[in-house]
Amino acid sequence: MSYRPYAYAWEAVIAADFTLDQVRRRGGALALGLARRGMSCIVAYDTRFMGSLFARDLAAILQAHGVRAPIAAAPTPLPAVHHALDQRVADCALYVSARNRPYYYNGLVLVTADASGLSLEPLSDPATPGPFPPSGEPAADQTVDMRGPYLEALRATLDLELIRRTSMTIFVDAMNGTGAGIVPTLLGEGGQTRAIEINREPDPLFARGAPAPVAAGLNRLKKLVRESDSHLGLAISADGTALALIDKNGEQLDPAETGLLLAAYLARQQRQRGTVLIPAPAAGTPLAGQAHLVAWEDATGLKIEVTADPGVELAALLTNERALPILGTTAEGQFIVGRYARYPDAVLAGLICAEMVARNGGNLRGLIDSLRSQLLKT
Repeated sequence: MSYRPYAYAWEAVIAADFTLDQVRRRGGALALGLARRGMSCIVAYDTRFMGSLFARDLAAILQAHGVRAPIAAAPTPLPAVHHALDQRVADCALYVSARNRPYYYNGLVLVTADASGLSLEPLSDPATPGPFPPSGEPAADQTVDMRGPYLEALRATLDLELIRRTSMTIFVDAMNGTGAGIVPTLLGEGGQTRAIEINREPDPLFARGAPAPVAAGLNRLKKLVRESDSHLGLAISADGTALALIDKNGEQLDPAETGLLLAAYLARQQRQRGTVLIPAPAAGTPLAGQAHLVAWEDATGLKIEVTADPGVELAALLTNERALPILGTTAEGQFIVGRYARYPDAVLAGLICAEMVARNGGNLRGLIDSLRSQLLKT
């Protein structure tokens, strides 16, 4: 798999700066660069306000310039877009999304391994790249399903049967985003584990909040997990990149702590070795200012790097095949599991959490207590 950074990202307030005129100018600039280089480009979108309409307009602009520009058939998680690029569906991707910004934003994200000659800077005259198709409709035969192949890749990566045959209840908060339906679909019916999804209906306003798994927006999920005596809760950001893990007591784990749990599991179960990048544990969390990480490193055979900006360190490591991190996480809960995907994938990370808990007999709390005992001992 290739590492593809977000080469360009433009995010703006809807109607104030994010307008059809601005989108068309930026799409026209990208079309010129793609046409010159002979590159193809997937156009995809999330569940934000009018995202599908902007995506169709952009695809039509690219196609009018002779660029092969397949468009997503439905709102698509960003990890599924990355997977489609790994499968060479196109050379790059244009994602209509403001990622995890508040609901009143939208944006454009260009995902490519090589951005030379490409730009999302607006053209001074929207008529320059012409023609702009007045209907804004892309070619009918250019739609592509990216969710299906992504689900198949997850099935091939995870031990879903282990999760299914372990008697557990998992609550999943889809945050009205692109990940809705994925976990219940993968776990299917007839197994011992129940995956109960909340906030699964698309909502362009995301209940008037930010579609990211931050503590303030997860009160309902925490209450459901705690009061139903469930085994764990997963909150997946609207674009599919960020994850929050909730234990049976309704406690939301700090991303650094979740990262250490997952890395220890991969080392123990799959004998993976390497570096684990985590942000400094947040103030007020069980690990803040107390962790003795050397003991954890000795027990797992892994190396921890605590950094103020894990994203920058991850970007450097992911370009080096010999230095792939076993796992990295940001303070926002974006998890990169290096041997599986070189991009943030909250669905993958969440299902590895479920697999880890299933292998421990459904006892997430025991894993947390064991980790804290090891890290906090003096």
